Amino acid sequence: MLDKLVVGIEGSYRTHPLPHLPNFKVVPWENQAIIEKADVFVQANILENKFFRKYRAQYEYIRDSGKPYIVVESSVFRRNMPFPPHPKAYHRWSWTSYFRDEGNYCNENCPDDRWNQIQADQNIEIKDWKKGGEYILLAMQRPGDSSLKNLMTKHKTFDNFIANTINEIRKYTDRPIVARMHPARMDRQRQALEKIDTSGISISKNMHGSGNLEGGAGLYEDFKNAYAVVGFNSNALTESICEGIPTFSLCPSSMAWECSNKNLNTLENLEYFDRQQWLNNLGYCQWREDEIAKGDPWYHLLRGII
Repeated sequence: MLDKLVVGIEGSYRTHPLPHLPNFKVVPWENQAIIEKADVFVQANILENKFFRKYRAQYEYIRDSGKPYIVVESSVFRRNMPFPPHPKAYHRWSWTSYFRDEGNYCNENCPDDRWNQIQADQNIEIKDWKKGGEYILLAMQRPGDSSLKNLMTKHKTFDNFIANTINEIRKYTDRPIVARMHPARMDRQRQALEKIDTSGISISKNMHGSGNLEGGAGLYEDFKNAYAVVGFNSNALTESICEGIPTFSLCPSSMAWECSNKNLNTLENLEYFDRQQWLNNLGYCQWREDEIAKGDPWYHLLRGII
């Protein structure tokens, strides 16, 4: 497989860097001669992403080709990471999907070397589990994001997700709720909140430092007095676990799933997890741009199809 032709199609492949290897090529959709010769495809994100309509034909072609395909996505650990492009910026690599339970990262029972590298590169502290706090922090997400694919299957609409989740939280605790909005499409998120009874709910104003890659300083302000964090498939959930805050992931596709509480009926009876193997495994999900240039994630993922 080392000499197999790996093809990305301009449009469905964008933004993320590729290995500097002769068998990796990015070609326009019109270059069907090369596309048909591909042994493996590489794409950015998944078919349900926000560019789906524009590049639908490409994503569906890759899916229906019957050939293996790699999905490249933003990194798991993003705190203190330089913004791409940068030699020490990380990107996720997996087969078929970036979802934890749908893709294949070839990362079971991994050693700690890559996690140790990431921790040193980004100065990430893994804090002891915290007990106590004032409120439930609800980590909202950008409406329409591909990470909400399974949310839409379960709840049908973004508004239903917000209403159902808050109703579930209220069934099991009387603690106040702080809703932290994603920095993108905040008006749409606010509309969802306005459709429900907002007594006992406040909206965080700590949006300073937030961007497309991480929540920034404002997120850590919200973490300070949180009793627990609740979310669906947000990257903030991996950060809250690293902060030692008991976390509820409501979607098995979340990269935080293994070290998360799963059911809101345990909000007042929290579970705490050993995080080391989780960290080790996630270290083998993402690769630095200087490593990608050498082909390291490609050689790692080959074990998934050889």
